[in-house]
Amino acid sequence: MSPRKRLFISISVLVLVQLTGTAGYMILEGQSFLDSLYMTVITLSTVGYQEAFPLDQSGRILTIGIIIVGYSAVAISIANLVSLIVGGELRSHRERLRMKDKIAKLSGHTIICGFGRMGSNIAMDLVRENAECVVIDRDVQNELEERGLLYVQGDATNDHELEAAGIRRAAALVTCLSSDADNVYVTLSARGLCPTVKIIARAEQKSTEPKLKRAGADAVISPQTIGANKAVGLLRRPHVVDFADMAAKGVDIEIAQYQVDAGSPLAGKALKDSSIRERADVMVVAIKRGDGRQVFGPGPQEVIQVDDQLIVIGRGGLADRLERLSI
Repeated sequence: MSPRKRLFISISVLVLVQLTGTAGYMILEGQSFLDSLYMTVITLSTVGYQEAFPLDQSGRILTIGIIIVGYSAVAISIANLVSLIVGGELRSHRERLRMKDKIAKLSGHTIICGFGRMGSNIAMDLVRENAECVVIDRDVQNELEERGLLYVQGDATNDHELEAAGIRRAAALVTCLSSDADNVYVTLSARGLCPTVKIIARAEQKSTEPKLKRAGADAVISPQTIGANKAVGLLRRPHVVDFADMAAKGVDIEIAQYQVDAGSPLAGKALKDSSIRERADVMVVAIKRGDGRQVFGPGPQEVIQVDDQLIVIGRGGLADRLERLSI
């Protein structure tokens, strides 16, 4: 039985003793409700006041029962309360140590600074894709625990919190705090601690975007600009927007990228000879070369090179099928 439930039961017994004692004095001694309640309270509280009214033999027996059962209930309630408080603190401490250990073992994960509407959506999308992430936020501990997310409670603008989240081993960091100034500060700190981490920053004001770029952000997201672009798209090209939304959410179709490493069987082959469509049931819509050049709508003669990023589109379950390409 949990400490919380034991505490509830012991307090319920204490209340029952109070009610029984009050009713007993009213019935056995013929006293008023207030006098009977007063007598029961001073008996249980041991304040040392004299009896509220003279007791006959049955009243004394009732008082003895109240003292024995009531004192036991009080003692058990106090013990359960202490157990709940101390036990909760110990469990919380153990959970923090366990989480700290899990974060210390992460590598190539994503750090999310801020767990507001944008941050929570990013975190849950990453979880759905089985991607590891750590959230840094000041005061949403309960919500993060309920969702089973790894987190560091604190101010993301402090280097200590970034270090605790594993910034030096992280692959990416998304800073989506409510303040543009805080996002600039986080970007500066993260870039200083890990020059190779990919940083995506949120900007509420258009004027903040170049500052974030100078601070070290690889990409800047403006919710207002994105919202405006989508609104125009829905007005002018609604079916294209619907298609893009479906692909982004992984509904029926997905868009993904595939890194061509030195040992990949695709390296050095033309698209028509790679059998990529047959093996993974995907279509290559673009290639981003290692030097940054992009090839849109590559033809069958286009040669796949080491360090290329293949942008592919296909039905759901792309991740599993793309793994076959490395075999």
